Amino acid sequence: MAEITAFGEPEFFSTSQIRDYCGNARKVLRPMHHELMVSAEELHAALKYVRSADPKAAGLDSRVRARLVARHMHTAADALLVAQSAMVKTYLSFRRHYVVELNEAGFKDKARREFRFDD
Repeated sequence: MAEITAFGEPEFFSTSQIRDYCGNARKVLRPMHHELMVSAEELHAALKYVRSADPKAAGLDSRVRARLVARHMHTAADALLVAQSAMVKTYLSFRRHYVVELNEAGFKDKARREFRFDD
């Protein structure tokens, strides 16, 4: 059975392949971030109304515990936001560190597959 990758095939032999892979990863991660943010808010809203076992706390403990539980989902959403920005930074860093130098040097190595700068 063929393996399907969500971001596309990780073949990095040209500028456009790196750009496309980073762009696809960002496009896949973006809706997941928003979904987790909304889900965390919904989870918090549902849990804060759970009846408390301690009548002296007047429901305050339920709200605190709901925030603690939902915060983990917020952390996951924040991690996806970091992943999205890291994909953009990956491509921009590649452009800054490789494109100019390799074009100026006229790098060609016949033993390896040639890297094309095809923007």
